[in-house]
Amino acid sequence: MPLAFSLAEDLKVVEGLVPQIGGAAPVTSDYVSCKNLQKLFAVIHYNQGDATDVTWRVLRDISVAGGASVAIANVVPIWSNLNCAASDTLVRRTNAVNYASGVAQTHKIIVFQIDPAALGLTAGGVPYDCIAVGSVGNIAATSTVEIMFYGLPRYPGPVAMQPSIIID
Repeated sequence: MPLAFSLAEDLKVVEGLVPQIGGAAPVTSDYVSCKNLQKLFAVIHYNQGDATDVTWRVLRDISVAGGASVAIANVVPIWSNLNCAASDTLVRRTNAVNYASGVAQTHKIIVFQIDPAALGLTAGGVPYDCIAVGSVGNIAATSTVEIMFYGLPRYPGPVAMQPSIIID
């Protein structure tokens, strides 16, 4: 019996960072709202063109506009494929708040699994409910990067009828 799952019908699929060439500067995706999600997967596709070890992190905020962002405080599950030309397998990594992708000049995929309930509260008690993903260090001009988000809605029903995750 076939699995009754469809990526386009069951998950919110959102572009977080358009494919781009590095500009010798850090990159950060757009923020997405997790208010109506039970889980969010942030997927980084990184074609590393130099031997700089780049660390990737998840930022949390109270708005998709950003401006008050801080790094996540609770560790999250992470998977990666550090050489997509040699394998199609994502390897489970140690739970952490960030991930260093290494120095190998290869095509890489890094996946952060975010539980919106674990994003915490600001000092004033406002829930963090938006996230972005970005590099801590510079992305070389010889590298390319793209970030996608895949959100599992909190409520049942067709994903096309679910609230937007790109607006608050």
